[in-house]
Amino acid sequence: MSSPHNARLQILHPEVERYVDGLGASEDALLDSLEALALERGFPLIGRSAGRWLRRLTRMIGGRRVFELGSGFGFSAWYFAQAVGPTGAVIGTEHDAHELIHFERLWAGHPLRSRVDLRQGDAISLLAETEGEFDVIFFDLHKIAYPEALEAAVPRLRKGGLLLADNVLWGGRVTQPAPPDDESTEALRRFNEAIHADPRLDAGILPTGDGLAVCLRVAT
Repeated sequence: MSSPHNARLQILHPEVERYVDGLGASEDALLDSLEALALERGFPLIGRSAGRWLRRLTRMIGGRRVFELGSGFGFSAWYFAQAVGPTGAVIGTEHDAHELIHFERLWAGHPLRSRVDLRQGDAISLLAETEGEFDVIFFDLHKIAYPEALEAAVPRLRKGGLLLADNVLWGGRVTQPAPPDDESTEALRRFNEAIHADPRLDAGILPTGDGLAVCLRVAT
């Protein structure tokens, strides 16, 4: 999910995507509510298959502290909150105040609510204001900000931590040079090249959702 409206192609065949999304146990009524709101508003979500990868990868490294650059009303945060466990924390960020209102309404009384701290403001600035290292940093902010966010985020990851980023295939648009007026595609192309060239990272792209970058912090 979360492809641009003028995507060149769907990353997975629709039948394959439906099959993959349908595998596994039923999850949570909260996810149903979050998806329903997104459908009603035309709000892009990372999708359940990619969300499960967020949870799985965080568990694989024993992640307990997650920072999200771009959280919406908490769909991806649900998967991270499951992964970090009862002593973990997910710090989310969202530029638009009305998304936090939806978050508080939909998450009220949920058992995972205490693990999520959603803050309103500029994601990169909020990262700078938050002390300490993180096990996982996740990108789902405005695409033109990905290259700037990369330089801000990598020093904040512990060695062995993960930088994860949604939409890096951008409906296939990144496969071609961006036209002059397409800043998002150009930024994503620069981001993808940067993570693969950065000696601090061991980077790859999972063809799930709209492309999920998975980058292991390997050097200080």
